[in-house]
Amino acid sequence: MSAPVDVTISIVNTDNRDRVLACLHSLQADTRRRARLQVVVVDNASGDGSASAIGSAFPSVELVQQQRRCGFGANHNAALRRAVGRHILLLNDDTLVRPGAVDALTDYLDEHPDVGLAAPRVVNSTGDEETSAWKLPTPGRDALSAITLGRRPKPLSGGAAPRRVGWAMGCALLARQVSMLAVGGFDESYFMYSEEIDLARRLADLGQQTHWVPTATVVHEGQVSTGGHVSTARAVEMSRSRREYWRRNYSRQGRRLAQTCVSVEFLALAVASVLRGRTGKPFWIQARECWTDTSLPGMREQAMEWNARARV
Repeated sequence: MSAPVDVTISIVNTDNRDRVLACLHSLQADTRRRARLQVVVVDNASGDGSASAIGSAFPSVELVQQQRRCGFGANHNAALRRAVGRHILLLNDDTLVRPGAVDALTDYLDEHPDVGLAAPRVVNSTGDEETSAWKLPTPGRDALSAITLGRRPKPLSGGAAPRRVGWAMGCALLARQVSMLAVGGFDESYFMYSEEIDLARRLADLGQQTHWVPTATVVHEGQVSTGGHVSTARAVEMSRSRREYWRRNYSRQGRRLAQTCVSVEFLALAVASVLRGRTGKPFWIQARECWTDTSLPGMREQAMEWNARARV
């Protein structure tokens, strides 16, 4: 009789063949649970040969080949429907899992029954620790962050001790399968961005906490600033998801406070970016889209255009 599966690892890949292969290689180092892992890769209709490369290099990986390009949450939900593990590790394709990380996160959930999400320490490719955990957003916290240009409230990641947080970066999260089933997985109305915040909030409503666990480390090679490096499509999608989160979770007065303060924050960031000789366009877009949908195409529209060209 085969051993029960401890962890189902869900990885979503879109045209990122080399990095997803490196990610899968990094999972080999978690030897204690290696025989008790189910690895599911959802290939988001890649055109770079990712699916065939994964199948060739890792025949034991369960490969879900999407015919249509879908959003972050929808793709992970496709893996969740196949999951047989007690826990689910939601993992970006541009991550490298340090040895022992899966074990450390799994042990932590097993030892803390009130925790529904466990997040690792996140470092970049040079080993520097990235900010990766915060309190859940509220209108007051949004206002404070805007007034201080993101310096307050302070992030909750950092240090050597595990701690309770509001939400953590979605590049690597270990969730209880029973908890994910209880909330129905990711809300697919978020195409990209804010879905991990929404998930943490819905789990919190069920009494399931989110904790940051620094004994586990994951390298996030794709971690970049959300400043001028953000494309127009990403800026639109970030704003769209932010507005949706506000609509669902803030009162009318709270939304007005958040819209006013956050739009002023992005205006200030746009001006500062231009004064430094950089483009301020992504900031201008996010400032304007705090209030309304400007009808500019976002990442959702890019996927729809791809699907239309592929006739799927």
